[in-house]
Amino acid sequence: MQQVLYIWWWNAYPTREAFIEELMKRDYDPFESKKKWKNNLWKDLWEDYQVAILDMPNKNIALYKEWKIQFEKTFEYLNDDQIIIAHSLWTIFILKYLTENNFPKRIKQLHLVSALIDDQDLPPEESYIWDFAFNTTKIPEIQNICENIFLYHSKDDTCVPISQWERLHKLLPTAKFEVFEDRWHMNIPEFPELIKNIRGN
Repeated sequence: MQQVLYIWWWNAYPTREAFIEELMKRDYDPFESKKKWKNNLWKDLWEDYQVAILDMPNKNIALYKEWKIQFEKTFEYLNDDQIIIAHSLWTIFILKYLTENNFPKRIKQLHLVSALIDDQDLPPEESYIWDFAFNTTKIPEIQNICENIFLYHSKDDTCVPISQWERLHKLLPTAKFEVFEDRWHMNIPEFPELIKNIRGN
């Protein structure tokens, strides 16, 4: 069965104190709707795809070296022709990994949603990428190992500005792309364009 790996959401902070300070600023509503497109991947794809939402360590104080260990533990369970979806700051993890390591399986599709490649133009609260930084000039090499690459971004995204997408698209000129006007950071209940592209419709 075709497999889908979804890599999502993290934050990096220079110190635990910085994380605690940010945590105090955040709103927390335990009754807030959890209807987001990542939670619907199983519902949308379960009949034809095996979907895994990867659980990575220390998501709020993330370190690349820890995530690399966890990510590589999945390899023994993977089939060829992988479909990989990465959202937001997670995109920098998969881009760094693919430019610095040999992924053991063929990648049929790579979907980068609200993609980040470095800390340029980010708002201060989002600008710390710690050891996820990498040599972005190697990004074009990914086109040699991914059969299809898809980029999705919204012009009104204030977390990862559209300028990040513009630079990434120049580095990946063969990638297919969808640019939206008003989906902010793609924290939306449904993502039909993504599902359509996965299914190849």
